[in-house]
Amino acid sequence: MAGDVGILRRKDDNSCRDIKSIVNILMSRGFTNESLDDKGDCYSFYVNKPDYDDDFRWYLDDRSSWAIMYINIIKREHSYCWTVEDSSGKKIDYYRYVYIEGSGNRGFMYLNFLHEYFKLFPEDIFKGEADYLYTKEDIDRIYEKEIWLENWYDLDPKTL
Repeated sequence: MAGDVGILRRKDDNSCRDIKSIVNILMSRGFTNESLDDKGDCYSFYVNKPDYDDDFRWYLDDRSSWAIMYINIIKREHSYCWTVEDSSGKKIDYYRYVYIEGSGNRGFMYLNFLHEYFKLFPEDIFKGEADYLYTKEDIDRIYEKEIWLENWYDLDPKTL
């Protein structure tokens, strides 16, 4: 998932007040090394899981032990806008709120993060690659599957 993916938020509610909640989700998933910088147009947030614990033993033995997430929390005045039509035909403006960049194939890591994120912010939308939009219900449905595709974020959510 190295493409242009992220979380969209309604035009009237694209603030940075939820950074603490995002950090708490990541920390609960083992992302304990982090850095947050104010870049002017966004807050740049870098998190990773440590390779070692306090005793210098391997922290995790699987590939996620070196998982990294780069998250940019976009300030509203610098954000891209998408107009999304809801099921009733009403058009709603969404701004890119969170831009996520990853290294390697991290499909489950992102799905796990989004599943927890949407518990707190169910009105937001995840924009996957190829401009597919995923609601909380889509993420929950994909998350609950016993077998799912690693590149789920690049596929039409209606087909998953």
